[in-house]
Amino acid sequence: MEIKEAKPLTTLAFSTRTTLKELGPFVRNVARDLYREAVRLDLEITGPIVWQYDGVDGKPDTVFGLDIVLPIQAFQGQPADGMAFKALEGWRCAYTEHDGSWDKLMATYGPFMGALVQGGYQICSLNREAYVNVDFENPANNVTQIYRQIL
Repeated sequence: MEIKEAKPLTTLAFSTRTTLKELGPFVRNVARDLYREAVRLDLEITGPIVWQYDGVDGKPDTVFGLDIVLPIQAFQGQPADGMAFKALEGWRCAYTEHDGSWDKLMATYGPFMGALVQGGYQICSLNREAYVNVDFENPANNVTQIYRQIL
């Protein structure tokens, strides 16, 4: 675990309210749509797909805000329906990385969150996951950066 800053991001975004148990339809599909729209608008892509959660608590039925975003250099053109340009603020965070399948993310989150509590950090509402490497055929190759907002 490392304390650092989750950097501000200029993004093409899909935003919704959902629950953990309702995330399935967003996986893969929204990212593809964001990449297609970025190409249509001739946007310069500057980073990997990021999921930013606001208010997620680990319980499957808790409703929270979700932004699935593609970092871009600048806002340009008019995004398709269901998408918007969105500037995400930077914030102080705890950071860790998860290597491997997403079905084993809790094996990283558990100790990570435990260390924050044990360290006396005040945990805030925002959480980001940046999908640095995504491999649907061999999920062991996935690399996910995890950022948890703290004061």
